[in-house]
Amino acid sequence: MAAPNSKDTFKDYCLRQLGFPVIEINVDDDQLDDRVDEAIQYWQTYHDDATEKFFLKHKVTNSELTTAAASNGTFVKGETITGGTSGAKAVIDSVTSTTKLRYNALEDSNTPFQVGDVITGETSGATGTIASNGIVKGDIENRYIPINSLITDVVRVMPIRDDVSSSDMFDVRYQIHLHDMYNLGFMGSLAEYVMSMEYLDLLDKVIDSDQKHIDFNRHRNTLEIFMDWDEEVLPDEFIVVECIRIIDPATYTDVFNDYYLKKYATALIKRQWGQNLLKFEGMQMPGGVAFNGRQLYEDALVDIEKLEEEARLNWERPVDFFSG
Repeated sequence: MAAPNSKDTFKDYCLRQLGFPVIEINVDDDQLDDRVDEAIQYWQTYHDDATEKFFLKHKVTNSELTTAAASNGTFVKGETITGGTSGAKAVIDSVTSTTKLRYNALEDSNTPFQVGDVITGETSGATGTIASNGIVKGDIENRYIPINSLITDVVRVMPIRDDVSSSDMFDVRYQIHLHDMYNLGFMGSLAEYVMSMEYLDLLDKVIDSDQKHIDFNRHRNTLEIFMDWDEEVLPDEFIVVECIRIIDPATYTDVFNDYYLKKYATALIKRQWGQNLLKFEGMQMPGGVAFNGRQLYEDALVDIEKLEEEARLNWERPVDFFSG
């Protein structure tokens, strides 16, 4: 028998486990799909094999304004533009065409540009009217980055600036490498070197920490990073995020052959089968045969309880604790 490698073959496997085609399984196709989706969702939430550590790379974007027609005059990079109706102000970061210009952030986040605003350049005197779909906010103005739906947890944002290495000869790390690295291969103490580097790292975290405070909720699909976006990042730079990502069954079809997932999905379908038969409880069939959906339903509940306990105790990713 071939291993399940798609949702359809997975459903067929689960039905065979329950006795199909020898026994008719009284479960509708839509119910079958729902139970399989439910099983996959539970597996992705609590089973460590369903997720992986992933480093997400995101290119920072700035905001863009598009005018309905070519601007009257030429906007200049670095000048301040003002919205005639809204009163919004921003400094131009780049002019990409006669109808498009970009800025990093508003001078006042509570006063945004509006559709139909006539924007005027403070230095050039150029003007243009913002088109109906001409406002696209970037990461710097939003102060968050988008996160795709496969990400379940965000561990940290990697340091945006390099605070570990330096080519400055007066930097303490440079001096340590200069005087100590040569001796490590001969008679130097590696333990002493490691302890020194750990102590310097601790000082850096206390005095000049680059660790970012973040707020992430997977249902919003955004990662808020609490920092001075105007000063710490530039357009087209990259932000790297350490996170936990779901292994997508559509891409990695071996997911459907996972031992636990097959057992759990089968138990859910069995519960649905028993629940469907409960309305026929006590009904006599020709030959004196009676439906016993309740027993089927209760047996499935016991199986599900055992499997869920197994997942939470044996396979769930450990909870991270903060101390300080």
